[in-house]
Amino acid sequence: MKITRRQLLQTGIGTAAAFGVPWFARAQARPVKLAALLPLTGPFAFAGNAALDAFRDATDYVNEVMGGVGGRKLELIVEDTGYDVAKGTAAFNRVIGKESPEELLFVYGDSTGLSKALAPEIARIGVPYSATSYSSELADPEKYPGIWVFGPTYSDMMEALLRYIHEKKPGARIALVHSNSEFGRDPIPYVKKRAAQLGLPIVAEEVTPLVLSDATPTILKLRQAKPDFVLTQGYVLTAEPLLVKTAREYGLNATFMGTYYSSEVILMKRAGPAADGFIATYHNAYSYDKSVPAVQEIYKLRASKGKEPGYLTTFYMGAFFVGVAVGEAMRRAAAAGELTRPGITKALGKMWDYDAMGLIHSMRFVNHRLPYTRLYRANAGKGIYEPLTDWLELA
Repeated sequence: MKITRRQLLQTGIGTAAAFGVPWFARAQARPVKLAALLPLTGPFAFAGNAALDAFRDATDYVNEVMGGVGGRKLELIVEDTGYDVAKGTAAFNRVIGKESPEELLFVYGDSTGLSKALAPEIARIGVPYSATSYSSELADPEKYPGIWVFGPTYSDMMEALLRYIHEKKPGARIALVHSNSEFGRDPIPYVKKRAAQLGLPIVAEEVTPLVLSDATPTILKLRQAKPDFVLTQGYVLTAEPLLVKTAREYGLNATFMGTYYSSEVILMKRAGPAADGFIATYHNAYSYDKSVPAVQEIYKLRASKGKEPGYLTTFYMGAFFVGVAVGEAMRRAAAAGELTRPGITKALGKMWDYDAMGLIHSMRFVNHRLPYTRLYRANAGKGIYEPLTDWLELA
């Protein structure tokens, strides 16, 4: 029987032969995949959608600028978690059940609660994982060998703040304000222990919902306690603007401080002059710092896609960093002939010479986290965070 060219090209082998491409090269051209489970709806949707934009840009950057991954394209898989552990777990199970272990090489999740819920399964199947969370508990390679924290833990961040307080005002009075979530509670035991060691009395502790609608009761209690510094934790600008505005209204003259998710300039847009002097930890680059090579590369890429050249949030910058760093780990694993889940894990542990074009101080992991940060102070007049310290190494 005579086989037509059309019939030949309808078969995989025929297509490969027709173009002079061996069948095994076609097999190797399968994509490698990164799954991002993000809060695209719910209380943190604004941050989740900024992260989605970043992961899309990072995927394009890996493929178009970095040259892909060992001859294969990086493909992004996206699921909405709604910042809900049950919904996020279902999304994880759906992705893991559908995708091949040879193609799905990394998963990125959305919260401390979800990450803790998924941790046993992540360990069982051996997929490398990170998340928006900087949970202290997750940075444990003995217990969670596949989980990587792409920054300092919340306890590390609080350590940086406590060191600063101790240096600037020994014996200062501290108040804690945190949400009633895994995110909010995570570093609190460490803070209490470390503050006692430094001789910094904790004079008040207020626990609030994740989203604060009225800060008056909290601020009135803090005013009675007369703290010098107020440490906030477990919010993504869902409480901080209201806290500092209400504090100013009631004459509470304390310095407010926060960790990574308080370091976004949106704080100043929402709180106005009351945000001036807010101190936060931050370990990536701000998009308004055009001296950073990565910032230049990001805007060049976005211009080529016809995207708006405006300000990019810290949520975007952190996600872009993870995207390109994971892409680099995949490329190194491929170069070593180990483009597998264990190979990615191995590569991540050896990326000491990589700084993601200035997006991070160092990729030298210590107990599967990057214990480096800086302190920044809000300048409400300029609408930006300005560096307050040099890089701090916390381990």
